[in-house]
Amino acid sequence: MHILDEELYQAGMAIAVCPTAPCHEGHIRECLLERLKDLPHVTTRLDEFGNLHAAYEHDSAGRETFRVVAHMDHPAFAVHREDGAEELQFAGGVEEKYFAGKSIVFYNESSRRPLGKTTVSGVAFTAESKRVHITGNIPDEATLATWDLPKAHCTERLFISPACDDLAQVSTVLALLRRLSLSGAKANFHALFTRAEEIGFAGAFAALKSKTPLAPIPTLSLETSQARGFAKVDRGPVVRVGDRLSIFDSKITHWMETAFRDLQIAKPATVYQRLLMGGGTCEASAFQRAGLPTGALCVALNNYHNMGPGTSIRSESISLRDWQGLYDFLYFLATEAKSIQAADDIVTTRFSQLERKAVDALQKSR
Repeated sequence: MHILDEELYQAGMAIAVCPTAPCHEGHIRECLLERLKDLPHVTTRLDEFGNLHAAYEHDSAGRETFRVVAHMDHPAFAVHREDGAEELQFAGGVEEKYFAGKSIVFYNESSRRPLGKTTVSGVAFTAESKRVHITGNIPDEATLATWDLPKAHCTERLFISPACDDLAQVSTVLALLRRLSLSGAKANFHALFTRAEEIGFAGAFAALKSKTPLAPIPTLSLETSQARGFAKVDRGPVVRVGDRLSIFDSKITHWMETAFRDLQIAKPATVYQRLLMGGGTCEASAFQRAGLPTGALCVALNNYHNMGPGTSIRSESISLRDWQGLYDFLYFLATEAKSIQAADDIVTTRFSQLERKAVDALQKSR
């Protein structure tokens, strides 16, 4: 038995069965479009780079408009064919020691049906490419391959899936759009589902160069991030103040923290963490450097990029409580939370009071 809201559970399981790889996100995108089709007040569009944009807009006067971003890919294998030759390459960040002897499954963009399995015999990684050698041949129709891992499932405490990064957050956003629509909530909520994040934020950079510019609204990067340093699985979702490259917008971070504290008043069991995550760089840095007001949220992840103990390839996992907590928080942020200006006004008022008291105290003590 799991604790997840049914909409979130169904979204998670639907997305989890879709094979994906950088530049091969078609099954994820198809699933999203199918489950968002004909929902009241929801619109979708594809940009010229294949990123999927979705928006929920309904009776939203007085509500803060914001965007969330989640990427549709996960580290995996891609088949390259040119001039009659073919080779298998790996796209994404997995250490070389994890490959030899591991089983992989082939797919293509036309069907989610497996096309066959093989075993990795070795790799040849350089700065330009990550070639993968296998026993046997690549199926003629294959265009991508993933690790051969068990299907997604829930335990009492964890969601365990071949790819939580970032498909769990893709599922969060899908479920949230459906929840907003089916409840008729008053909100103005935008979503961007990006491609090829794992090979250098390709979808994010492309979206910023699109013929249809991104509106300059607050933009929150949603991630499942490696549990390391102070980040703990099952201690609540994380307000991510920065990554290895950037410190994110302080007003946006304060807005999210204010909303979490307000949610705790309504729901005392609410927990969250505020951290500079110990992992690498996320899409928020791309948007931050482009001048968008940017923040980030994540849940801590076990077995980052499927790298388990030793050289084992394992399913990734996240806490059900963390995941449900982030989902509930985003709904609150869209429908009930104070605006960014109102949250900042609290700070302005407090600092003005402190300033008056400080100046008065120092003048009297000269």
